[in-house]
Amino acid sequence: MLTSRETVLRIERAGVAAWPAPETADLDGWLWRYAGGGSQRANSVSPLDFTAKDVDAAIDEAERRYRARGARPMFQVCEVNAPAHLDDLLVQRGYRLQEPCTTLAKAIAPAEAPADVEIEPSASEAWLSVYLAGVTESRRQAAPGILARVPHPRAFFLQRRNGQPMSAALGVVAHGVVMAECVATRAEFRRQGGSARVMTALEAWGAREGATIAALQAVAANAPAQALYAKLDYAKVGGYHYRVLDA
Repeated sequence: MLTSRETVLRIERAGVAAWPAPETADLDGWLWRYAGGGSQRANSVSPLDFTAKDVDAAIDEAERRYRARGARPMFQVCEVNAPAHLDDLLVQRGYRLQEPCTTLAKAIAPAEAPADVEIEPSASEAWLSVYLAGVTESRRQAAPGILARVPHPRAFFLQRRNGQPMSAALGVVAHGVVMAECVATRAEFRRQGGSARVMTALEAWGAREGATIAALQAVAANAPAQALYAKLDYAKVGGYHYRVLDA
């Protein structure tokens, strides 16, 4: 089952692998990440594993590292954290809730990719023109460093309309899961099926690379994205949110 703890943990691990931060550290099994701005994921602690007993000491160390870089301490909290009561501890320490997201997934099998979707091993200028058009300035600055570190197997998908870049996505395979990242369509081409085409190509490519699950993580409040993925037969298997300490 896609909702089993083991499967959800595989998907969450794949999500961590698919979007690597430029700077990381092992904090007793937790992955401390820092990118200097932009992506929340790349500037938060991923607490999927914990090998020590003193949780407060590990939180203290994470906070020290972020403050040394002038950044707010942040954790990416999901249902399969270690330890399970981490969210309660962060609330007690004054961390506030930020941007709940859903983890969506579906089973995939080998299939033919749409012939008109371009698949490349690196991000072209055309691909970047789609992705960067829809993100904040801080994400634009951080994106090149993160994209350069995305591990293989990976592929960049691009759909054009009348020769113009229309829709884009990034696929990364890890732990038997193909993660869909950076799914975007330029504003002037929305509601024309471009995102569905690149997602279909991404799933077919992922299956060829050995993935049996396709997954993605979307902001819970993003109704258009949630509706798109529901039409593509993605179902919620989990979720996460960020905890941020402002003080």
